Amino acid sequence: MILKNTKKYIWIFLLCCLPLSNILWYTAYSAGDESVSTSFVILTSFLPALTSLILCKISREGWENLMILPNIKKAWKIYLFAVAGALVMTYLNELLMYLMFRGEVSFQAGAFTLRGLGEIVGMTILGVLASVEMLGEELGWLGWLFPKLEKLHGTKDAMLLLALIRTIWHLGILIFLPHPLIGLCDLFLSNLLLQGFLVYLTKKSASLFPAAVVHAVTNLLPALVAYSDLFYQAHIVPMNEAGLLSAESVIY
Repeated sequence: MILKNTKKYIWIFLLCCLPLSNILWYTAYSAGDESVSTSFVILTSFLPALTSLILCKISREGWENLMILPNIKKAWKIYLFAVAGALVMTYLNELLMYLMFRGEVSFQAGAFTLRGLGEIVGMTILGVLASVEMLGEELGWLGWLFPKLEKLHGTKDAMLLLALIRTIWHLGILIFLPHPLIGLCDLFLSNLLLQGFLVYLTKKSASLFPAAVVHAVTNLLPALVAYSDLFYQAHIVPMNEAGLLSAESVIY
């Protein structure tokens, strides 16, 4: 009965999140107004969290196991490892995409430089805000959904399934790209590459915050590169969804 109820709530979660999120993504990137687009993006990011919290209430599961406390004092080394790992993961994703699509992509990006204390403080604040926004996603994905998938299918299959679900969740973005199928492939591989790292961080820290930090860094870096002075000389920018959409807005 417990497993049956778990499957039922997983399906409810997916049927609530996936169609609505793609409608919101499409609305955000077709709005033509930056403030409206930003509002819809933020709303979409918190959709997994909102859905999981409602289901916790309906199922009387409670919110105690969602790992929403930061645990910085006990897990500060994990936070440092998370940031370092995010930088490495971003580079590996770029390298992987270059090896796969060498005929399509020419990497000639300029370096993003911070000029003065003001920009450093600004980027720090932006990173914190992005981490809070990504917490909205990870509360649903890693706090609620992953433990249930792991219980049903084991850790490895659960990570594969979650990478696939995350990719489907972003389909509303990919249709705006000049090469949606390549973007789809990139997004799935990026999610798969990150998934094991995010699960490790979450279990080791007993908190969703390190995963949210990684998610924020891997979103911000491609976006910053996309807006740097010397841009990728290509028709596609094979990164995660943040880099892809930032690139598209610069190209077109």
